[in-house]
Amino acid sequence: MNKEVLTVWVRRLLIACVVIGSVVTGILMSNTRTGLDVSAVKGAQNAQFQDLAGNWQQISHWDGSYRIVNFWATWCPPCLEEIPLFVRLQGEYKDRNVTFIGIAVDDADRVREFVRDNEINYPILIGSGDALRISEILGNKRSGLPFTVFLTPSGDLVDMHSGIVPESKVRQFVDKIR
Repeated sequence: MNKEVLTVWVRRLLIACVVIGSVVTGILMSNTRTGLDVSAVKGAQNAQFQDLAGNWQQISHWDGSYRIVNFWATWCPPCLEEIPLFVRLQGEYKDRNVTFIGIAVDDADRVREFVRDNEINYPILIGSGDALRISEILGNKRSGLPFTVFLTPSGDLVDMHSGIVPESKVRQFVDKIR
């Protein structure tokens, strides 16, 4: 390979690295809390979702407790990977005024079967495209799953996370409570 061809390939590789780095940085920066409309975040917590029994519920139904709200789906492998952590921590934190709430972006029958088979011990609500819209209002800029928000008892958004939530992040949130 001559020197000119090698120089062209090196330039192309550098340009590709810069482009990829910019895209990744943009994605990571897009899910920060900056720019969220506080009143829209509060209003989103009043959106209506059906629970597993078919009753209408809102995230705000659990006002008064710290809430870890997770948007997920039965067809989403990363979502399914983090659910056992939430089940375990809900049991561990049940006396600490912490409630995990799952909002499934999925078919109601599949969700009911999944919840039954996996003995989920926290409230599950069933959404559709509306659930993704609500997650976007809460900061999910990519509309990706899983997406988790951390709320105070009064509904203030403390933090959010796209992708599988590390156990350390959940514990850090709960440790700040007391």
